[in-house]
Amino acid sequence: MSNSRSSPTFQSYDLTKGLKRFTNWNVEDAISVGSGPIPDRAKNYSIITKMIAEFLGDFTFVFVGTMQAVVVVAPSNQSIVADNIVHAAFAHGFTIFLLVAALGHISGGHFNPAVTWAVAASGKMPLYHVPFYWFAQLLGGFCGSLYSVLIMTQKQLDTSFAGATLLNPDNKWWEGMMSEAVVTYFLCHTILLTAVDTNTNILAPLAIGLTLTIDILSTGSITGASMNPARSLGPNIVGQIFLDSNSIPLHFWSYHYIYWAGPFMGASVAVLIYKLFEAREDRILR
Repeated sequence: MSNSRSSPTFQSYDLTKGLKRFTNWNVEDAISVGSGPIPDRAKNYSIITKMIAEFLGDFTFVFVGTMQAVVVVAPSNQSIVADNIVHAAFAHGFTIFLLVAALGHISGGHFNPAVTWAVAASGKMPLYHVPFYWFAQLLGGFCGSLYSVLIMTQKQLDTSFAGATLLNPDNKWWEGMMSEAVVTYFLCHTILLTAVDTNTNILAPLAIGLTLTIDILSTGSITGASMNPARSLGPNIVGQIFLDSNSIPLHFWSYHYIYWAGPFMGASVAVLIYKLFEAREDRILR
């Protein structure tokens, strides 16, 4: 009988696979943002959690939009000057950039009923989620505007019109509607291509924030460049309740419909172009 022992054999071990099993982590999950092909881990969020994320996002977005109006309001209370447009553009753009980066992995980071419609119409989220998102977004916008009243004086509230987005008196209703439609198209087009069509674009929040900034710089003097019914509805309701009756403009509600019709028109066009020509996997024309 031989006293020699057989030498032990060692199997090669893939450290990367081991870490992956242990942490359930991969690079694509770590850098994914947006509401497109959501990684499995993000799909575990309940609809209630997604609604809370959308509520908080719109609360923050409308609060910032309302408060920055106090800073930039023109002394005459009648005109919007160039410096004020720049201030508003960067305030809204930076806010949406941070919100999408922070909350996008939970709900997709829509914070806008028109964006939710675009994502759902493109087939990237269940249609039955849409009314839940809309409710959370509109409620968040209203609460964000309402909270701003608590820290503003009556004079600040009156001179800023409670942060409401209003059609420039020199423009016609159809000019305002087309203005809202085209800038919302730009916004939704960017979202569909950077955050929905791919889930590995780490620059999506920046692209979305910059698009919003450019949109406000381009058409802010016409309609305020809302692009978002939740951004417009909350301040209008709060303004109707808390503004001094002598401070409410005659057209405060007259053209409010353009802040709904315009964004949904623009979002629908963005979806149509995306589905026809640009979707990576399911575009109609190849």
